[in-house]
Amino acid sequence: MPPAQMDDMEIATNKSMAQRLCNFVVALGVAVLFVYVFLPYLTRSFGVLNRMSQYLDDNGIDPSRYYYTDVEQVQEAEQYLDSVLELD
Repeated sequence: MPPAQMDDMEIATNKSMAQRLCNFVVALGVAVLFVYVFLPYLTRSFGVLNRMSQYLDDNGIDPSRYYYTDVEQVQEAEQYLDSVLELD
């Protein structure tokens, strides 16, 4: 390896624990701000997104569960639970 690259690698690997922790906290903070501040602001800013969000909330629909309704195992599990919990 050329000496210039070696120095860059040494600098990158020799970061102190405090500096790495600080970088982690900053990255985590940016992610939290993005999810809990920016995305809700974006949703409220556009009428269509706001109406869709309100409709989902008002009707108790969790859009993150849509994927799982198409998975074959979910149907099998639901049938099993229906048969086991069936009252005679």
